Amino acid sequence: MKEQDESFAASALSEGSIPAAGEDTNTFSVSQPALRALKNVKEHEIHLQGAFNVRDMGGYPTKDGLVVRSHLLLRSARLNALTQSDIDTLVNTYHLALDFDLRRPEEVNERPDISIPGVQYIDDSVDTRETYYYHINPENNRKHYRTYATSKQARKVYHDLFTALLENSSEKSILWHCTSGKDRTGVAAALILYTLGVEARTIFKDYLASNDFLKQQINQRIAGLKAKGATRSEIKFAKIDGGVDLSYLKAAIDQMRQDYGSVTGFITDGLHITKEQQAQLREMYLE
Repeated sequence: MKEQDESFAASALSEGSIPAAGEDTNTFSVSQPALRALKNVKEHEIHLQGAFNVRDMGGYPTKDGLVVRSHLLLRSARLNALTQSDIDTLVNTYHLALDFDLRRPEEVNERPDISIPGVQYIDDSVDTRETYYYHINPENNRKHYRTYATSKQARKVYHDLFTALLENSSEKSILWHCTSGKDRTGVAAALILYTLGVEARTIFKDYLASNDFLKQQINQRIAGLKAKGATRSEIKFAKIDGGVDLSYLKAAIDQMRQDYGSVTGFITDGLHITKEQQAQLREMYLE
């Protein structure tokens, strides 16, 4: 994995593929030069009536010529409004075994997930009160992403998610999610895809795609604000709050490298997922 780690770090820190911390970026843009040639991630979407930003990680190629298996690794936003049709899709088409909820307790209490028969539910909050409550702006978002590497709670939760992946049946799927499926969920997806050997540019493409998948929700929020006479600063806040930027993920990667020497070091020593377990994950989720 050394070659993969060096490639991932280099891509993350290069000006051509990901903005440097502190650099102004367009939160809505998914057309940074290094990403334009990649295949549209829209083909990974799972169409549900009562949930959004739902995707199947299957189909992403790895650097060594394998492919992530379909119908096993799912990411999404909150699942509090699933319809019976949605439940049938998740159970019958994707054979969902586990709903892994990364949200804070107050988020769960406000919009609890719909219970799905036969599906195990785990509520494991990435954030703590100390790491979450801050004024949202790009600089603070980058600082917050660093807590995904520095926070003992965050590392514990991502360890738990990796453990769940290891304990999963090869014919069942696992879904992880937060509220919008972009930050806590996005970092989890990046770490999982990285472990499976997916190239950096594809990982970044998948991360950035939340801006497209969330566009309807963001536009509705902005329309509501404008109808109430919101100020420009309030609308700008909504745009920043509703999307993602590559510099956020870069900040998390940079922190992992600072504290553990590499992303592999973070997974091995920070999340306590051994190299043998990482190899087992590749055996389970690639074809």
